[in-house]
Amino acid sequence: MSVSALRLRENLSVAFQRGKASGPRTEQLGAPAIDGDNPPAVYDYLGDMQLRFMFTASDGTNAVAKQADLERLGLTPQLAMTQVTVNTRRARGAPKHGLFGLGVYQFTGRGDADTDASYLLDRGFWRTQLQAFPRGVVAAIPRRGSLFFADAGDSAATEELARMASRLHDAAGEHRVSSFLYIFGAGGWEVLGALPAAAPATAPTATAGSPYRPPDRSSNRQPSLEADNNLYDEQEESLALVAGGQKMLIYCLIANFVLSAAARGGSIPPLIGSALYIAVAAVSLFGILRICSGLGQGPSGKIMFMVLAFVPLVNLIALLYLSARTNRLLRDAGWRVGLLGAKAS
Repeated sequence: MSVSALRLRENLSVAFQRGKASGPRTEQLGAPAIDGDNPPAVYDYLGDMQLRFMFTASDGTNAVAKQADLERLGLTPQLAMTQVTVNTRRARGAPKHGLFGLGVYQFTGRGDADTDASYLLDRGFWRTQLQAFPRGVVAAIPRRGSLFFADAGDSAATEELARMASRLHDAAGEHRVSSFLYIFGAGGWEVLGALPAAAPATAPTATAGSPYRPPDRSSNRQPSLEADNNLYDEQEESLALVAGGQKMLIYCLIANFVLSAAARGGSIPPLIGSALYIAVAAVSLFGILRICSGLGQGPSGKIMFMVLAFVPLVNLIALLYLSARTNRLLRDAGWRVGLLGAKAS
């Protein structure tokens, strides 16, 4: 593809890159970050991030977008951001997200994961998220192409996001992007605070009254890509636990119906029927234990649900509650949930 044929509106894309640590605390595109005759279309955007506009074709061909290119296409930098959102949705579809870590979300779906950061500009998506997270959404772009977010009202999730993003940022080397956390609310994006022990000393810190300020964990952090992979593996392990436990409960429920019908019909001896009932109950308890472990329940929570399993009627309510939480967790992570359990997509 020729360069001239590539420089079209529908090929416009954007990349986030490191900028000045003292950049704007609220999202805005001011004067170009680079001077000169027809310089690249690079603008200070938010916190320590800059936006670099590019032209990217479906075959992967890339070209640097110049300020003159935007003028030729009749685009201001703000309109160019809107065009990028349209192009990203056309190439990858509407934003879809699933669980990455403990309360931390990432984007899923078709396309190159390196373009995930472009979704930060999709204001329609983030306004929709405010319906689920009324206290706001906290996001991080620690390295090139990555974008993770969490519920600002969930302190455990935002702490996990800060810890994970800090590790990714430190391990990214020349691919680092931002050393800040950002929060989206009714007024749009703004700087929330610095990642723990990752931001330079001159970087601004969270303002007074911010809903969350990440704790400093500089004394025990060991940043590495291996640690981030372990985090992902731990999350997958939790999902496998709850999915396996849910299948056990479903099959035990079916087995109970079959045993009850067989006992009423007299087709199995009472002693064998009692032994089978005990075996099914033991498997059910093991399934409850797996679900509670995957959902992060402590010892007291596990014991409570195991006891409730033997209380008539209450056991049904408890199992429905665990099943609903399991379904929500698995669907958020992209698993397919059916009548006989779930499996990864």
